[in-house]
Amino acid sequence: MNRFEASLGHVINLDFDTHESMIDAALHWSLEEYQLDSGRFKGTINAVHTLNIQIASTFRSSGVFVKGNIPKNTYLFASAESKGKITHNGLSINENELIVLNENDQLDFTSSSAVNDVTIAIDKDFFDDAFKNYFNKHFQYDTINKRIQLKEDAGSTFRASVQDLVGDLMKQNTKLQSDSVFCTKTEQEILQIIFDNIDHSRQHKSKSESEINAEKIRKYIEKNYMSDIYINNLCNNKKISERTLRLAFKKLFGMSPKQYHKSYRLGKIHHTFLQNSNTIETVENIAYAHGFTHMGHFAKSYKSMFGYTPSHTLKKLSP
Repeated sequence: MNRFEASLGHVINLDFDTHESMIDAALHWSLEEYQLDSGRFKGTINAVHTLNIQIASTFRSSGVFVKGNIPKNTYLFASAESKGKITHNGLSINENELIVLNENDQLDFTSSSAVNDVTIAIDKDFFDDAFKNYFNKHFQYDTINKRIQLKEDAGSTFRASVQDLVGDLMKQNTKLQSDSVFCTKTEQEILQIIFDNIDHSRQHKSKSESEINAEKIRKYIEKNYMSDIYINNLCNNKKISERTLRLAFKKLFGMSPKQYHKSYRLGKIHHTFLQNSNTIETVENIAYAHGFTHMGHFAKSYKSMFGYTPSHTLKKLSP
């Protein structure tokens, strides 16, 4: 399955004690990942490949922002649960729906606290044919909001089924490689998990005007994160009150616009440290380039977020 750069029966079994180690792994999948929540970090990635599918389960012990692209000719189905707020592309994710992405979409996922998610990446032509054979109609979904609704209260069942199957297949990966009948049955079982839980009659709730404004301001913050951002000026431009924006932002992202800006900026700097660990770039140069002018304030904020000083990060990562 060359589009996933892995072979039949390939197993991914990774545990992370630091967020930088998970970021380093994400880079191999062409993903960007930034921590949005402070505290001690733990993470896991478990995945198995069949001929046409990659099925995976991931855990992160703190809030994150993940961005990336989808492989060509692929559908990515994702379901997530968290005690915090989770969104994709500025839309709240509830526990009873699937995010559906293809190669024309960008992964844009935020969680304000610890999150479990499962993903199923499937060859597009393989899935379209299977869907047509099962439902006797072509596969369609909400291509604006990128959603499929699951049956009422089916989210936890769906995720548990995927997680259990991942665990079983990790133990039977050699059988996947050697037994074509077992491989075919496994792919049918994965498809059945999807088909049994989706509900075509349910519709995703439309975004409110305040949520739309919150998403516009989130994108503005991300585009201009190196600069000082004054929320009152943004609110005046959008003709909305600061309170309305703050409530909408809290509802969507689990934090205020100011907190999001600070966390996103620090996450970007942390990501830059990882990419510059083998260069002579200094902490001061990187911090200044990202808009911090007061090194004492920056160092304190960075340590509060990641648990250690900026200089310790670069020193630890240097060869």
